[in-house]
Amino acid sequence: MYYKSGVITNLDNILIYDINAPRVKHPALTKVLRHKWERNPNVLRRIVYNCDVSPYLGALPPELRAQLPGGKIAEITVLFRDGLENFLIQNAPQMRVAKADVVYNIPEIGDLFGTQCQLHTRGITECNPWVGISGFVSKLSFPDINAHYALKLFHHDADQWLHFSHGPWFEVATALAAGRAEPRDNNMVYMASLMYEQYMLSAWGGDKDDEIRQRENKYIVFVARDDENKSRNLRAGRRIDWGETYRTDYGSMSYRARKLFRQVACMDAAAVQRARANAKNARDKAEAERAIELVGLVAWYDDNERLLNFVNSLNQR
Repeated sequence: MYYKSGVITNLDNILIYDINAPRVKHPALTKVLRHKWERNPNVLRRIVYNCDVSPYLGALPPELRAQLPGGKIAEITVLFRDGLENFLIQNAPQMRVAKADVVYNIPEIGDLFGTQCQLHTRGITECNPWVGISGFVSKLSFPDINAHYALKLFHHDADQWLHFSHGPWFEVATALAAGRAEPRDNNMVYMASLMYEQYMLSAWGGDKDDEIRQRENKYIVFVARDDENKSRNLRAGRRIDWGETYRTDYGSMSYRARKLFRQVACMDAAAVQRARANAKNARDKAEAERAIELVGLVAWYDDNERLLNFVNSLNQR
């Protein structure tokens, strides 16, 4: 059993957006979001609104980079983003209300890679498997090189309460952080945009639910709510939707504390003794005790009497 971490204490945080204020330089978002996850999506919104930072994240998928000479990748990446953004600004409104499937040809993008480019969108139906509570997915394909990607766009009319667990500001950050922490359990996200028609571009996992379950993982870093953790949100056992996906208490600890957690779970008393002896300050000591305490909570929840007795013995030393 894993406890979800980082509960929002104030949903009414005000976004500050002063167009005349100096915009402070900020590190590129891709790396920041992969290493640091915040439960409140307003943290990311403040950065984009008020800092000098690009709202475009990620890099071209490897199949597309392989079509380019090395010296052209940066230039073509910019042209790809511009071409996709312009296409979506023009066509996304129609895509949202289409009653039937449509295949768009996008030569402005395909010509960048010397191949055909198509976007397959699904019409609005009651059983459309490519639509979710926060957005809908289209299939961006380069059939000449057998390269296919999931392009997720987000609903504009979603209820405000959904923005704290769904939508681009929450899902982009969570997808990048979860993918770095647990690549075996999360579908690869290549690119994203937090401007205009916000989107995520990820690997295409398949047209239909394959009913392959996630692998058994004893030490989970990110976990979805039970009603989101369904096979329709997985492909090949990997997560393809990051709505209501949160970092566990185990995942929120430092690398050193997670290591100790695993050692305590294996009932390694010597490791605990070393961690306590090597604690350099109050923070290190608190981290070690938190890891031990969390193992005790898991043991209690799982009714693991042997492990619980071991943890209790550590607390008596």
